[in-house]
Amino acid sequence: MRIREKTLAVLLVLSLVMNVFLLAVVLVQGDGPSPSFSGSGTVTVEPVATPPLLTPARATGSGTASMQAPVVLRKIEPEQSGPFFYEQAIEDGAMVTISAEVVPGKGRVLVQTKPLMGIVFQETANRAVALAADRSRADLAQSDIIFSIQGPDEVSEIDGPSAGALMAILLLSVLEGFPLNESVTVTGTVDETGGIGPVGGVLEKAEAAAASGKTLLVLPERNERMVEYRENARSPAWLIVARQRPVIVDAREFIEENFGIRVVYAGSIDDLLAEIRAPGGT
Repeated sequence: MRIREKTLAVLLVLSLVMNVFLLAVVLVQGDGPSPSFSGSGTVTVEPVATPPLLTPARATGSGTASMQAPVVLRKIEPEQSGPFFYEQAIEDGAMVTISAEVVPGKGRVLVQTKPLMGIVFQETANRAVALAADRSRADLAQSDIIFSIQGPDEVSEIDGPSAGALMAILLLSVLEGFPLNESVTVTGTVDETGGIGPVGGVLEKAEAAAASGKTLLVLPERNERMVEYRENARSPAWLIVARQRPVIVDAREFIEENFGIRVVYAGSIDDLLAEIRAPGGT
C-alpha cells in the first residue's frame, strides 16, 4: 500500500514539472520570434525586418524674396460718341511686384495686396505654398507665409491664377536659399504636381515686360502658339475690300521680333527653376 502511494506521489510531481515546462515554452514563443531548428541541431533565429525611416521635414527660418511679374489690367474708361456717353473696358499690360515672406507664425497663408486681389488669387497662393512645401520638405507648421503684391495705383483690383508659378518659385527661393535673376520674369499658372499652365494676355504681358527692362520672359509651353490677324486687301474693280484673316504663329518668334525681349517656354517648375535662378546660385 505504501509503495502505491509513493508511486502516485512521484507521478504527480512529474506531471507538475511537465506542465511548468510547457507553460514556459508558450510564454517564450509569445514574446518574440520562435527559433527554427535545422537538421544539424543548431538553432537559427529569423531576422526581423526593420521599417524604412522617413526623411524628416526640414525646419525653416525666415526670409523674403520678390520679383516683378507682368499682368493684364482691365480699366474702365468713359467714352463719348456724339451726345451719348458710355464706358469702355481697356486691357493693358503692367508690371506688379510680388513678394513672398516667411515669418514665425501658425501655419497661415496671408495675402497683403495693393490693389485688392480676388478669390482666385487667394486660391492660387494656397496652391503655391502646398507645392513649395512639399518640394522642399519644409515644415511650415510654425511659420506664416505672406504674399505681398504692389500694383499701379490707378487700378482697383487684380485677380487670376497667372502669378501662381512665380509665387511658388519665390517661396522656394526663401525655403531653399537660392537667389533669383532679376532680369527674368515669368507668367503661368501652377498645379499641384508642378506643371505650368497657360495664361491669357500674352502680348500685353510681353510688351510690359520689355518696357520694364526685362531681358527674358518665360512663358508656359501651352502658350507656344498664338493667333495673329493679318490684313488681306482685295480690289475687285473700283471697290477695295479689306479683311483680316487669322494666322497661327509661334509666340516666341512674334514677341522677340516685335518687342525685343527673349522668350523661352517652360512646362514644369524644374524648367522654370533652370531659367530663373541667378547665375552661380545653388
